[in-house]
Amino acid sequence: MSFWDKAFQVAKDVGTSAANSLNEKANEIRQIKEKYESMSDEDLIRIANSDGFFGNSSTEKGVAFSTLKRRGYSPEDIRAHKA
Repeated sequence: MSFWDKAFQVAKDVGTSAANSLNEKANEIRQIKEKYESMSDEDLIRIANSDGFFGNSSTEKGVAFSTLKRRGYSPEDIRAHKA
């Protein structure tokens, strides 16, 4: 195998790995969105405002925040309201 063949194969492997990682993250977000659509506003506000070591992940917080925004809450309302 020539140098360029090896370089191409490495680049292809890196690209495939990155694409797989993106697909996994997209699937995770999709599953969280489906779960959060049926949750109450109060639960979503609690998730969006959680912090600390045992709090929700940044992905979960982001999905909760965007779900609340779609339901008509402003960012200020979400941050100010503690469920």
